[in-house]
Amino acid sequence: MTRTPLLRITADNKPLNQQIMARIISLSVTDNKAKEADELSITLDDHDGALELPKRGVKLQCWLGYADRANDKSTGMVNMGVFVVDSSEWSGAPDVINVKAKSADFKSSLKAGRSQSYHQTTLGNIAQEVATRHSLELKITPSLASIMLPHIDQTDESDIHLLTRLCHRYGAVFSIKQGKLLIFIANRNETLTGQPLTLQEVNRQIGDSFRFSIEDRQSDYGKVEASYQDKKKAKRKTEKSKVGKGKATKKLKGTFANKESASKAVHAESKRIKEQQAKFNINCAYAYPAISTESPIKLTGFKKQIDNLKWTVEKATHSYSKNNGLTTALELVARL
Repeated sequence: MTRTPLLRITADNKPLNQQIMARIISLSVTDNKAKEADELSITLDDHDGALELPKRGVKLQCWLGYADRANDKSTGMVNMGVFVVDSSEWSGAPDVINVKAKSADFKSSLKAGRSQSYHQTTLGNIAQEVATRHSLELKITPSLASIMLPHIDQTDESDIHLLTRLCHRYGAVFSIKQGKLLIFIANRNETLTGQPLTLQEVNRQIGDSFRFSIEDRQSDYGKVEASYQDKKKAKRKTEKSKVGKGKATKKLKGTFANKESASKAVHAESKRIKEQQAKFNINCAYAYPAISTESPIKLTGFKKQIDNLKWTVEKATHSYSKNNGLTTALELVARL
């Protein structure tokens, strides 16, 4: 059955006219990994030189889907988000204009350095301060929100870097989407309230090409160490965890405020090292615009060991071209 691709784009809340829409040669929306901005890329036909280069800062909103699949949540018209134009390029021949935009949620203020100290507070409270500063709504997994942090210094450090550092320390990830700061444990295939996300099946018959690989993270390391300050005995101590048969020791940077903080950091890093990961990339012949990062995927029609794994979307790229219509490329990960 032939599916009819449908695109809708607005610029600063005004729909692009049909004359401009007809000039779209290709378009792609990339739903990136945690802590990376989503991206929108558009290539326009400018054979007659009639188009103007779009200005930086213009807000583009994009919807993708199939006109004949309106009642299907995974393939009907899906809001792909709001993006801010940050570059445009005119090239030829043939003459084309390439426009690139990044998620409006990743504001420049998030990347600006600042200095502040946080004392006797929780990860949730720090995240709330960051969210409030940038007019974002915080959504955080309760078990992460309650983590107590005796003392954290932010010295000429951006809020993006601060969140990256704290999330990495405690085995979490963060993302910024649809006006929300999301902090969660990756690859759980569940909402921040613990509800399971909708499982999407991807069959080999709908894929043009695929690649499967296994990544071994633990062969080099035998243990993980983190140092902390024992205030009662006024001396530096070390928290350790065995992770494998390797001879190398991974020492975490800095000195933690107490044993509990060091232990949680060691546990998170040990878990990362121990987790052997499988990776699977597939280019689907049809688009699934509702699939985004952290979506659970059920693969079918491949090798049994692949079909039996619990797959999670790490990156999704939804593309349109006049020649190929709408397609989706997925980068998946699974724990072994």
